[in-house]
Amino acid sequence: MTVPGVAGFEVDLLALDIDDTLTTFLGSIDEPVADAIGRACEAGITVVLATGRSLSTTAPIARAAGLDGWVVCSNGAVLATVEPETIIETITFDPGPLLDLLTERLPNAVYAVEDARGIFHTTELFPAGALGLSIRKVPFEHLLAEPVTRVVVRSAEHADEGFGSIARDLGMHSVIFGVGHDAWMDIGPQSVNKATMLADLCMRLDINPARVVSVGDSWNDVEMLRWAGLGVAMGSAPTRVRQAADAVTSAEPGQGVIDVIDTLLS
Repeated sequence: MTVPGVAGFEVDLLALDIDDTLTTFLGSIDEPVADAIGRACEAGITVVLATGRSLSTTAPIARAAGLDGWVVCSNGAVLATVEPETIIETITFDPGPLLDLLTERLPNAVYAVEDARGIFHTTELFPAGALGLSIRKVPFEHLLAEPVTRVVVRSAEHADEGFGSIARDLGMHSVIFGVGHDAWMDIGPQSVNKATMLADLCMRLDINPARVVSVGDSWNDVEMLRWAGLGVAMGSAPTRVRQAADAVTSAEPGQGVIDVIDTLLS
């Protein structure tokens, strides 16, 4: 399917979110998706995964997609390569003041931090899912031991009301929040997101951001969609995420990406 607004765009770098964009949540790469990415690479386009996942769960998806180069992980706090699997740059912060603030307001929440190596340390084990493969239960004070790339907060007590009011008070950090079985927050360094690390990568590769296409579906993709020369939202994205984009592709994970690549290469 041709994606309106995408045909004829001159692209040097294609940035792809993973969950519910490239794959279903916790899903695998379908062969037609890998084939489309291969065609993009053969056409000279640099394809980069840009995700909230840590490197440990990003690299297997990249390999399955036939990619061995750059990835942006942890919502922009980590720049890494797949082959060799190496963290190149991290943006960290001292979690102490933030955790002091949060524990005062959320004394019964579960807390976790991701260190600069992509390892999660948590006060209570929880299913990390796509976040990362390495998670260790530690005493709370161990969360304060070193700078981190993000703090994760989960609370079953707030599953109804969510963390919206608390998240709005955390102006010194980049915050993504929502409600599933638990209320959760993913809190990163100030003013850091997928777009900021992609901009860093463009400088490294001497690529003009005006020739970048980004594809995503969720709130942590909004800055990336606005920053890229052409931002494409998945058809399944919330209204305000779609409003941040220049174009909208089909809603099906994987197929929407195929449609974008086919239109770019047509």
